[in-house]
Amino acid sequence: PAVVAGLFRYQGRAIPVLRLDLLFGFDAAPPELYAPLFLTDWDGRPLALLAERVFNILPIPDAERTAADPGLTFNGCAVATIPHGAGTATVIDPSRLLTGAEGRLLAAFQAMADERLARLGAPDSKTGEAAR
Repeated sequence: PAVVAGLFRYQGRAIPVLRLDLLFGFDAAPPELYAPLFLTDWDGRPLALLAERVFNILPIPDAERTAADPGLTFNGCAVATIPHGAGTATVIDPSRLLTGAEGRLLAAFQAMADERLARLGAPDSKTGEAAR
C-alpha cells in the first residue's frame, strides 16, 4: 500500500512503517536517511510511524491538554491540543489513524510479511537464530 513506507524486523515481527505525510494527505516528501520512526501499538500489534522531523519530546500534564472535537478530524484521530511555542500542537491517537477496513488490510499485510520471513528462515533480531 502507498502509505506503507516499508517493513523492518523487530523482536521477531515484521513491523510496517506508515507514512504520516500520505496518511494526512500532504505532498509526499522523500524520507531522509535518519528520518524518525515512532514505534507504537495499533490494535495489539506493533506499528511504526514515519515523521519528517521531531521538534521535542516532552511529558504534557493532562491539565495542559485541551480536548479536540472528534468530529473535526478523520476518524477522530486528533484528541487534544497542547501548548507549543507561541501556538499549539495537535495530539494524535495512533489507534485512530486507520479505519477498520484499513486496519484489517494492514494486519493481513503484516501477517504475510511475518509468514514470508519465517519461510525464509530470517534470523530473529533478539536471538540471532533462524525462525523455525
